[in-house]
Amino acid sequence: MRWIIVLMSVLACLMPWRAALAQELSGQDLVDVLVARTPGATLDRMRDRPDHFVQEAAGLILGYGGPEGLGAADIETAIDAERARLRAREMRRLLEADLNNDLSVTRAELDVLVRAASATMRGRLLVWHRAADTDGDGTVRWAELRSFAAKRAEAEMSESAIAAMRAMMTFDLNGDDLVVLDEVLEAMELLGAPA
Repeated sequence: MRWIIVLMSVLACLMPWRAALAQELSGQDLVDVLVARTPGATLDRMRDRPDHFVQEAAGLILGYGGPEGLGAADIETAIDAERARLRAREMRRLLEADLNNDLSVTRAELDVLVRAASATMRGRLLVWHRAADTDGDGTVRWAELRSFAAKRAEAEMSESAIAAMRAMMTFDLNGDDLVVLDEVLEAMELLGAPA
């Protein structure tokens, strides 16, 4: 049920309500529409930690948007970039044990890394290696490592995090299909979240 609500919130963001919002609404009507169109989790994050929210919005807009602002396609690029970063991190953790640089990590190679790791990291490395070794032969080969990293990245990049990134389009107050930081700050002020 929860995913349906998230999906409906995201779809609502893509509807052509923004142009009408900019041209026809003002005052409390604008606030009411913003509240109705902004996913609850985004509203909560905005109100609970406004400074953090502004930093995230600025990073998304300035990092992935063009000179005119951030569009829906830019947000999809940001999502892909975050997934790639997570995949690379997961692969790196095990590839640090690839002593002979053959893109495979044997249990013997892993044991060298485990000896030098902290107690907490030792357990993690062993669990990760075992989970990545899908054929159970004691060696994590390149295909297994890529699959493992992709699954871990997908698990860490939650649907709520993706929905939060996509919800940034809610703040397109002028209806031009782009969001700029000034629009986010204006929306936050209207919604009672001091920036």
